Amino acid sequence: MNIAVYCSARTGIDPVHIEDARALGHWIGSNGHTLVYGGLSLGLMDTVARATSEAGGKVIGVVPQSRVEFQNEVNTVNIAVTTLHERKAIMEENADAFVALAGGYGTLDEVMSALASMTFFREPKPLMLLNRDGLYTPLIDMLRNMADLRLVNPAVTEGILLPTNPDELTGALAAIAANAK
Repeated sequence: MNIAVYCSARTGIDPVHIEDARALGHWIGSNGHTLVYGGLSLGLMDTVARATSEAGGKVIGVVPQSRVEFQNEVNTVNIAVTTLHERKAIMEENADAFVALAGGYGTLDEVMSALASMTFFREPKPLMLLNRDGLYTPLIDMLRNMADLRLVNPAVTEGILLPTNPDELTGALAAIAANAK
């Protein structure tokens, strides 16, 4: 299974988020899955990629040409892109499931793009937001409010999984992978 992981490229992040990224990457690699991510050797992106690689997994990096100097050496495959729009599209096309770890504007943008694409093209794929310490609760509350106002399809919002720790997250991914066989 190809798992797109969206997460922060920033440094100085709370160590609990680093451990979350490491645990997810280790699970991806140890279970024969492929990581699809932003391709950089920065922040949580670097952590999840290194853990995936160290555990024997394939790592597909979708690297913006403007950030090629930060391209991660653990990437098994590098796909060069010129725009963030192209980066998101390639990640979406190459993913069977989506996971958001802790992140900022870019992570939110990627999650919303995946959600919009899946809704528009009626191609639902699993979407999980690691909701450590309620990080994504306000986003889910907003989406539920939008569903209550009939601005979005409630089934889409209800389909987003909100695991609160890496064990719940990897358990959900394992169930998805088992059902896909």
